[in-house]
Amino acid sequence: MNLYINCTQDGVRQYPMHRHHHYEIMLYLSGYGFMRTSEKNLPFSPGSIIIIPPGIEHGSVSEQGFRNISICGDFDRLLHVQNPVTLSDNQHNEGTLLATLIYQNRFGNSDYLSKLCSAYIHFLLQNLNVEDQLSIAVNQIISELTSNFYDESLKPGALLQKSGYAEDYIRAQFKKMTGKTPNAFLTDIRIRHACFLIDLYRSTLSLQEIAERCGYTDYVYFSKKFKEVTGVSPRDYKKNL
Repeated sequence: MNLYINCTQDGVRQYPMHRHHHYEIMLYLSGYGFMRTSEKNLPFSPGSIIIIPPGIEHGSVSEQGFRNISICGDFDRLLHVQNPVTLSDNQHNEGTLLATLIYQNRFGNSDYLSKLCSAYIHFLLQNLNVEDQLSIAVNQIISELTSNFYDESLKPGALLQKSGYAEDYIRAQFKKMTGKTPNAFLTDIRIRHACFLIDLYRSTLSLQEIAERCGYTDYVYFSKKFKEVTGVSPRDYKKNL
């Protein structure tokens, strides 16, 4: 079995667009961002697993940095995925454990490594069908939140109701996949983007203007949320740059 196994360094913010002749499977250990592909952009968070078929151009990007384990190999006889697919690790973190074992044994006995990879692929196949439709629904909500975070009228609850699932159920599945509730996820995106704008435009945009560009018309509320996420007020954050 031909394999290429890699683990990114902590805090990598961008991985250049590239493609492979074989499947690549990425399990994200940390970070929030997007896997950019020629087909679509796939959001990722800790525990996300993304399968990229051969020939698909792709590359990860994250404002705050990410870390993942990448396993590229000739899995064509087992995987029959035509388009990029994302799913999440289970509650026992079996995907993370298997990917970590594969990485730790990448220079070890080839027969043992091959068996670990086969177990990993079967784990993925077992979870693909169960999670596929649910993942699509959750990823649609994530996409709406990340694409429209600047819209002050954006309501996560309305997106949950549109999903076709019971609101409490899809909210629980969203938290399982992302580690956050939809409201907390949206707040995190908005505040992280506010930090980015302060870093970039600290001398040309006021904090009020930055708040409005991140979906907040009430500056006091923005400041409260900013401190909840970062631990400091927007003014202190700007002052300490």
